[in-house]
Amino acid sequence: MRPLKRKTEGFNIAFLDVMSCGLGAVILILMLVKYQSEQPDQQSSVLHADLAALEIQNQQSQQSVETLQNQADEAQAKISKLRAQLLSAAANINAQKDAQRSLKSQLAKLQSDLPPQAPPAPVPVSKENIEDYLLGLKVEGKKIVILIDGSASMTEERLIDIIRYKIAPAKERQQSPKWQRTLGIVEWLLAKVPAASRYKVIRFAEKASVVGNSGWKKGADPKDAAAVLMDFEQVIPGGGTNLHAAVALMRKAAKGFTNVYLVTDGLPTKGDIKISSYFSGCASIIGKAQKISGKCRLKLLGDIVLSYKERAPVNVVLLPLEGDPVAAGAFWQWTAKSKGLLISPESSWP
Repeated sequence: MRPLKRKTEGFNIAFLDVMSCGLGAVILILMLVKYQSEQPDQQSSVLHADLAALEIQNQQSQQSVETLQNQADEAQAKISKLRAQLLSAAANINAQKDAQRSLKSQLAKLQSDLPPQAPPAPVPVSKENIEDYLLGLKVEGKKIVILIDGSASMTEERLIDIIRYKIAPAKERQQSPKWQRTLGIVEWLLAKVPAASRYKVIRFAEKASVVGNSGWKKGADPKDAAAVLMDFEQVIPGGGTNLHAAVALMRKAAKGFTNVYLVTDGLPTKGDIKISSYFSGCASIIGKAQKISGKCRLKLLGDIVLSYKERAPVNVVLLPLEGDPVAAGAFWQWTAKSKGLLISPESSWP
C-alpha cells in the first residue's frame, strides 16, 4: 500500500505547477492587454488636441475670408460709384461741348449779320525788339506823364542847321530830321504804355500844354494813341525850352502821376521862376537879355532838380545837340535822384 500513496503526492505537485504556470500566463496576458489599451488612449488625446487647433485655425481663416470679402464688396461699391460719376462727368462734358458749338455757331451768325467795321488805328512802331534789348528802357506805371520838347532846337543837331530851320517855313520845320525822329519816339512810347495804365502827354516850348483833351488816356485804347499822334503831326517846333512850365503843368494837370518820361535835347533856355540870389548874374532869366549862358541854363535845370520832391521816377531820352556838353550829366542827376533812367540813343533809334 505504501507505493500507491507516493504516487498520489507526485500528481498533486505537478498539478499545482501547471496551475501556477497557467495563472502566470493569464496574468501576463492581462498585463499585455492593459498596456496596449493605454497607448491608443494617449494617441487619441494628441489627435483630439491637433483637431481642436485645426478647428481654431479654420475659424480664424473663415473670419479673415469674411473680412476680405467685406473689403472687396466695399471696393466694388466704390468702383461702381466712381464709374457712375465718370459717366455723369462725360455726359456733362459732351453737353458743354454741344453748348459751345451752339454758341460758336450763334456768334458766327451774329458776326456775319454785323456791318463791317474798320479796325482801330494801330500805333506803328518799327524795329522795337532789338532797341528794347539795347536800351533797357521800359514804359511802366499806373499814371504816366510823357513830356515832349517842341522847341526850335528839336529840328536839327548842329547849331547852324537849327538857325536855318528857325527861318524856314512851318512845313519844312515839321519835316526836319530831328523832329521826325522825335515823333517816332512818341510813337514808340505810346506803343509801350501798358494796357492797364493811363497817361498824359505834355508838349512844351516857350509854354506847355496837354496834347489832346485834358483827361487821362487809356493805354488799352488805340484811339487815344492815334489822336495824340494826329495832334503831334500839327505841331511846329519852335521857340525856347521852358522845362519849368512843363513841370508846373504836370503837377497841376496830372496829379498823382507815378512815372515821367522826358524827351529833350539839352538844358532849358527859359524858366518861370522867382527872382533870387541863386540866379544873380543871369540877366536872361531875371532881366531882358536875349541870350543865356551855359552856366545859367545849368542853374535852370538845377532849380528843377532841387525842387523835385515827388517819388515818381524820371526817365530822360536825351537827343544830341551841338554845344551842350554838360546836359547829360545834369539830367543824370535828376534821373539818379528819382531812381529813373537816362539814355542817349543812337541815331537809328527808334
